[in-house]
Amino acid sequence: MLQTTLLALLAFSAGLALHLRWHPRRRELSDAWDFMRLRQPLLWLIAGTSLLNGLEPEKGFTWVELNDWRGLWLPLVHRAFTEFALLFHVLVPPWPLALLLPLLLVVLTIRVWRWPYRYGERMPVPEQKLVLIALTAGSVFWAGLEAVAFFRPELPEAVQTAKLAARTFYAALMAAGVQVWLVRLVIAYEKPPDTEADRDAVAALESTFARWQGVVALGGFNLLWMAWRSWIVTQNGAVAWVLPELLVLFAALPLAVAVSAGRSRFWHAGAVALKVLGRGLLVLITLGITAVALLALAHYTADMGLALTAETGLWRGVAGVLRALVLAMLHGWLCLAALLAMLRHGFPSSSPDDKSPAP
Repeated sequence: MLQTTLLALLAFSAGLALHLRWHPRRRELSDAWDFMRLRQPLLWLIAGTSLLNGLEPEKGFTWVELNDWRGLWLPLVHRAFTEFALLFHVLVPPWPLALLLPLLLVVLTIRVWRWPYRYGERMPVPEQKLVLIALTAGSVFWAGLEAVAFFRPELPEAVQTAKLAARTFYAALMAAGVQVWLVRLVIAYEKPPDTEADRDAVAALESTFARWQGVVALGGFNLLWMAWRSWIVTQNGAVAWVLPELLVLFAALPLAVAVSAGRSRFWHAGAVALKVLGRGLLVLITLGITAVALLALAHYTADMGLALTAETGLWRGVAGVLRALVLAMLHGWLCLAALLAMLRHGFPSSSPDDKSPAP
């Protein structure tokens, strides 16, 4: 049975290799690979946060299930489709990266106070400043709770509940910030602002600061789908396919927020995102089919490696690290290829350069 499984894997892998060789979107796939190769710290960021966060909430397949690989195709496709849909919204797991958010919010608050016209069309109104102060103060208080809980795990139940609620909120906000930062980094790769490539990450962070109001609104959207995901993960059948389809429907939302000039309303970004998705839907479908096949193959192979090393703790740990690295590389490659495709085909003109896209 193992020999048959290995032969099937080899045949499937060879078919995918030929498919990629003549893929209609091979330009985006090639450029995304170059992006990952030239910015290797991004790969380590994805893999490191995945290892610290736990790459997947669901349990992998057992050896008995893996032997019956013909009966696993539907669960594998569902897992791969869900994972591909999530890449647009949480390529980099926000926990424990969210612990850096208080520092970033403090820096943003200071910069908004010192240079208000760099972060919007006009000076922020008092209500906007109050929201920013509340977010910053709340994040500092939450970071203090996390530090206390680290040294004193047995806290009152009410404090633990408040800490977990704040962690979920700021993780959603951090995920939104990373989304916008990543799109700005891809835009800098498409249309370099200057000849110094080493400054692209810092320039992308500054551009993300300039869109802080859209990032906050995007964080609220992320909070909704994170809460929905925690409920729907226990569902089976057709209900389990609803969330991935919704996430694909709003795949271009972070992109629309990132390319806006920082002054348009969030609902306008949502309308632009739907139009961008409509223009690039066929391209996204062709990439999505390939992505689902690649992710399904990667998960089956990774679960087989974990199952074969189940009895040896050391080799299981090595297999887990290799699995995280391979999946991080695959996630980054596929997500960047999809972002490049939407930037190139979702806009009527050339790639956007810090301006609101035409509706």
